[in-house]
Amino acid sequence: MTARRFAPLVVAVAITAFGCSTAKSVIGVPNTGDPSITIKSAETKWLLIKNPRFGDVPSEPEYVWVEEDKTPITLGTVMFGKGSIIAPPEIVARYGSPPGGGKISSRQGMPTQTPAAASPPAQPPVAAAPKGASAPAPVPANGKAPESPKRGFVVYVDTTRIVIDLTAVDGIRTGTLVSLRRDAIPLVHPVTGEVLGELDEEVGTARVTELRERFSVADVQTVAPGARIQVKDRVVPK
Repeated sequence: MTARRFAPLVVAVAITAFGCSTAKSVIGVPNTGDPSITIKSAETKWLLIKNPRFGDVPSEPEYVWVEEDKTPITLGTVMFGKGSIIAPPEIVARYGSPPGGGKISSRQGMPTQTPAAASPPAQPPVAAAPKGASAPAPVPANGKAPESPKRGFVVYVDTTRIVIDLTAVDGIRTGTLVSLRRDAIPLVHPVTGEVLGELDEEVGTARVTELRERFSVADVQTVAPGARIQVKDRVVPK
């Protein structure tokens, strides 16, 4: 009888000694407050990093998208930390969106956009235009702004002519003058890190002489001093 009376006391002392978490694990009750358990978000977050295989395998790109929690361990990460292989914002802007519709990890350092206000601020009254001033451009009836000219690319370069991927469907006609431009310098805000765009330059002009079903032929008109028209140069109708 004495042993039976002291049995509950021994169990209580054991639970107190080993802690509540140990007691729960003994009887099979999961402990959701255990700091070793990581709750992973269902949404995949991506990081654009320097490809460890770049240079060793010719077909591999310089940067690749990886999941945030699957950043590889390289010699650079061992010496300088995992942040040393993360691509800067201007590189991310060139590589586009991550695969699968996921979001970019906050570790990428991309600027966050503040949500727009619920209602736009009131516009100040427009003063009457002085006499002789030109009237503003008419607004389309559907309320949409007129579309900017479609851009294309140079796909072939000859001595005095080029081939572009714009056709009559894109508004190109025989005799259309096009500007050949090249993306030169990415513009990144020095304080916010926001990618503002790219500063391009005109390397030449050409005039369309022949229209085909999927491309157009144009004669080179001018070339900037010291420049040379190349495949992948941008084509913008003037």
